[in-house]
Amino acid sequence: MRRPNILFVSLPSLPFKYVVESFTKKTVFSQTEAMPMGLLYVSSYLKAHNELGEVKLLDYPSYLEQDVQVYPDLESLVLGEAEKRIDFYPDIVGISLIFSTSHRFFQLTIKVLKALWPKATLIVGGVHASNCVDLLLSYQEVDYVLRGEGELAFSEVVKQYANDQPLKLTGLYSVKNFNPLEPLTLVEPVKDIDQLPFPDLELLDVQRYLTQPGRRRGLDKSSDKQAATIFTTRGCPFKCTYCSAHTVHGRKVRYRAIESVIEEMKTLYEKYGVTLFIIEDDLFTANKSRVLSLLSSMKKLNVPDIELQFPSGLNVATLDEDILDAMIATGTEIVNIAIESGSEYVQTKLINKRVDLVKAKELVRICRKKGLVTRCYFVLGFPGETKALMEETVQYMKELECDWAVIMIATPLVGSAMYRQFVERGDIKENDIEMWSESFFQGRQFDTQEISAAELNDFTYRVNLEVNFLNNVNLRLGNFDLAISIFNDIIHAYPFHIFAWYGLYLAYQGKNDQAKAKEIYNKIQELVATEDRSKDMYQKYGYLIPDFTLIA
Repeated sequence: MRRPNILFVSLPSLPFKYVVESFTKKTVFSQTEAMPMGLLYVSSYLKAHNELGEVKLLDYPSYLEQDVQVYPDLESLVLGEAEKRIDFYPDIVGISLIFSTSHRFFQLTIKVLKALWPKATLIVGGVHASNCVDLLLSYQEVDYVLRGEGELAFSEVVKQYANDQPLKLTGLYSVKNFNPLEPLTLVEPVKDIDQLPFPDLELLDVQRYLTQPGRRRGLDKSSDKQAATIFTTRGCPFKCTYCSAHTVHGRKVRYRAIESVIEEMKTLYEKYGVTLFIIEDDLFTANKSRVLSLLSSMKKLNVPDIELQFPSGLNVATLDEDILDAMIATGTEIVNIAIESGSEYVQTKLINKRVDLVKAKELVRICRKKGLVTRCYFVLGFPGETKALMEETVQYMKELECDWAVIMIATPLVGSAMYRQFVERGDIKENDIEMWSESFFQGRQFDTQEISAAELNDFTYRVNLEVNFLNNVNLRLGNFDLAISIFNDIIHAYPFHIFAWYGLYLAYQGKNDQAKAKEIYNKIQELVATEDRSKDMYQKYGYLIPDFTLIA
């Protein structure tokens, strides 16, 4: 029996244009805000159940941050990092293709790696891969596509390879066994997720992820915390039209044992000094009694200054004051609440989210009263959503008075019901790689019968400026220190953002700190004069600032 060498490949999730700009404009975009948890779980399970040779990871998001200046172009980076970091010939190359935005980078990467190691068997998995099998198999470099959860299935494939057996598994597709006329199947899901070992963090340059400041949006007072991603459940029973996660993890919620979660958190603290735990569950609050028991156990951990964050968004239907109190007791300072639309019609008729908008307002009021920094997620541009319906959401945002409204654009994720709607309406084409690669929650590339891409992009950006910056709730209520903390966090990520600087300017004026306000006044002048992105922002949206001529 052979001991195969395994190479995993992680791809950047940002739109391809931002990756290219890393070379054309020498602009480094944050790429390592989230650990590649899927690959880390696959690796740990593989090592526990297989006889292996070498196992390594090509972590291209990390290289795009730290090594981009070394290479003249993207192809050189892909090849150069592979040659520099991999000192063995891989038998199997496992690529995680989760996001549609990664598709163009994926195309380039497989050409480079297959040319470098032509005898390697290349297997692709992930949410995006699971939903475009036919397209991926049309690439000569791709040998197999694995549909569904990868841990158990990939391990079985490696065992078959090691024993010189044909690679054959339900949910594993190659050109030979793919029939476009037959329904696709998934690999057997992991029924008992407690059988999975903790993620293989040793596969990473882990410190790059643990210390990533962008992980903590909303406050700047503890950006030096070590942060790590964890999961406590898999699956979500809701049927929101814009989500594609169910195509891999299903709609049945599977729970990890509380003892397992606590042991992982304890290990992360003792081994890496992690005190900020980023919980990435699709539905953390699925079972109230379990959540309360889990949070109680977390509270008892001997982790000083422990903090929890939930970037995937908390569900209004399963959230209440008891859970909020338990979260606060366990160090939660920021909550993200997924509302998506302030229109009842959109909620019930278009996206099947069905958020109780009255309850959501009450939850936000309770959160702010309890001192939680409260961020709410909103999305504009759903298929069938008119400009008037979007204005309903804007009005709701203004009445909601959350600390920050995260305003995104509806993005057709392959595998979601919304993607199918856009295709059937003729708004997008099937397998439009260019659209996939540039589709991002902050911009749209295609027109619809309701609104053009240019109008939607401008409308969304302007609403963001008006709600979060010009009419910021904490500026209006005189919570100037909190406003300063939030704006500083924005500036840390986007130092060119003159509206964030302007928010600081107003906050220090509110505190009657005229010296600091004058310093920021001069900073805005400097940015508009010397920074292209600041100048562009001023030219497009400077009219929104009544006294901007005083500081331009």
